[in-house]
Amino acid sequence: MFQVLLLISAFSQTALSISDTAGFPVIAASVFSENTIIGITDSEGTVLLTSEPDSIEVHSIGYILWQGSVPSSGHLVLVPVPVPSGMVISVTTSRRGFRDRFPSTTVLDRDDIEFIARTGLRSLNSRCSGIYVREYGGAMPVISVSLRGSDPGHSGYYVDGHDIGSSFDGLPGLTLDPIVFSGVEIARGGGSGFLKGGMAGALNFLPESPELPSRAALSLSDDGALSMSCGVTTGRNRLALSIRRLVGIESTLAHDGVILFNGSTDEFRYGCMAAASGGETESPDWSPPTDGRRQRYSIDGWLRWVPSNYILSADFRAGRHIYRSTTPTVIDDTHDELRGSLTIECDFPFICFETHMAGRTVFEQVLSTSLGERDRLTGDLSFSSGYTDAISITGSTRLNITSKGDTKFGAVLSAGVPVFDSLFILHISGSRGFRRPTINDLYWPEDTFARGNPDLKSENSLETEIGVSLTGCELIILSTTCFLAMTDDLIRWEPGNDGKWSPVNISKALRKGIETEVLLRYRSMAVRGSFTLLSVTDDSPESTNYGRVLPYTPDYTFGIESGLDIFNGIHCTVSLSGMGVRFKNYSETSWLPAYSTVSAGLDIPLPFTGNFSIGASVENLFDEEYQETSGYGGKSRTLSFRIEWNGN
Repeated sequence: MFQVLLLISAFSQTALSISDTAGFPVIAASVFSENTIIGITDSEGTVLLTSEPDSIEVHSIGYILWQGSVPSSGHLVLVPVPVPSGMVISVTTSRRGFRDRFPSTTVLDRDDIEFIARTGLRSLNSRCSGIYVREYGGAMPVISVSLRGSDPGHSGYYVDGHDIGSSFDGLPGLTLDPIVFSGVEIARGGGSGFLKGGMAGALNFLPESPELPSRAALSLSDDGALSMSCGVTTGRNRLALSIRRLVGIESTLAHDGVILFNGSTDEFRYGCMAAASGGETESPDWSPPTDGRRQRYSIDGWLRWVPSNYILSADFRAGRHIYRSTTPTVIDDTHDELRGSLTIECDFPFICFETHMAGRTVFEQVLSTSLGERDRLTGDLSFSSGYTDAISITGSTRLNITSKGDTKFGAVLSAGVPVFDSLFILHISGSRGFRRPTINDLYWPEDTFARGNPDLKSENSLETEIGVSLTGCELIILSTTCFLAMTDDLIRWEPGNDGKWSPVNISKALRKGIETEVLLRYRSMAVRGSFTLLSVTDDSPESTNYGRVLPYTPDYTFGIESGLDIFNGIHCTVSLSGMGVRFKNYSETSWLPAYSTVSAGLDIPLPFTGNFSIGASVENLFDEEYQETSGYGGKSRTLSFRIEWNGN
């Protein structure tokens, strides 16, 4: 009789799987019914419900509360809150997101992605603290992302954990259209303990999960820009596509397209991304006009095999960058790059610690008409161990060996402490990081604007941070982090006496600041904001610039946005963002003024048309004049219209 009751009980259970918007399982999510906990998800993001209640609530630190009836599919998706969780979680094979490795990680969701796709990556300035982005140089722009006042080369760039940084300069190796992704993790601080090139942090773009509904969108701006995109699910795979016509500040034109395919099986996770772009460039206002044109082509692929507690990974990247001009000088350069890597990772318990070991080898080769043929073989060994209970502690070390330089060592130690019944989370971390000079830094041939420096030294840094997050309150989520970083032999591209830019080592540089993010939700209104105070100075006592601010680093950045659901699904937003003064020289006699811009948007669902909606937005509403960087003006007032279809 007892066996019969067990059999009946087993058949009466309902399996519910919970993942995030990137398809990763959400671990330790609590499922409630009528204020009573009825289950907690396991390491696979699954929970068995002994009955099927009329409605449930799903709570998980770092994710927006989910409410509703149990989906008939047995699967639901949690959306990350757009502020750091502050919680340190041990790295395991089932937890591969940056959010689980870095206390200071902001996760932006699909709504943020759509906004960034319309306005450009520069709008990350208003979506995340500790970051400022410059997007300049024409319809085929240069993307420059600085984290915590660091050089753009200190930022790592990834798609689903796959490195998309160029072997030439470490910047994104393609013209990136965010619309093909479901979100982005922005991790700040101590990155090189885990990542190639991410000494100050990294951006990890998250592919759309096959669990998401199909979608399509068309947008048009009054400056002539046009964008078409779609996302389609086929079984356990997802295909996203984007085609764009881009327009620069001076009406230059470019076109690009990207296709992203990703999916998973029980043991495999894979993806492939192909991109092509081409168009006109623009010169700064202090140099003669140019008729330069750029073209970029790339293909990336990655495969993860996850049998039990092991991960075997293979990644490849191939790209071509072409630049041609006749004015002011004749240039015809072609740069090809090829990179492949193999990685093996293993998880195993050790006493009360979750332990992770990894070995990786990377081969990079570049073929360039100006730089010649260069290659580099790199090997990495890393070890991570973590303990998660009332207090979470994670430590990581990384040993990096290369055929073209000395051996480097990185380490990170982080701790998180929930207090007041997890209403607040305190976190503290320290790291030792490094970055090698890029191929462009070392070998860039002298031209009208720049030249390389083969005598550059590698950079080394020490960084510490401490922060507190309020995450246990449904009304408000708040995070504040203070950081302090010292970098030896910092590499910066600076203008010389002849006006040509060249990379130099600064003996010591000091970066410090305070990052704050807040999300307030009340009924149909939501307000979010970010604010960063920043100081980056030359800290070399023997230098004539000792104590002076490094050029082009703002003293503050901020952004605030208010959204309101009016009625019948109509949603309106108003936002304000900007940054402070950026000095152009060490003497602080020349500077780019502080600026702020206002934007607004309106989304309207179309009745009687299924899942269609229309929207309109205006960026830089009051047509503020400002410069993103020296000689390149910011985007003027731009009005955009769009129509979207969501298959949900």
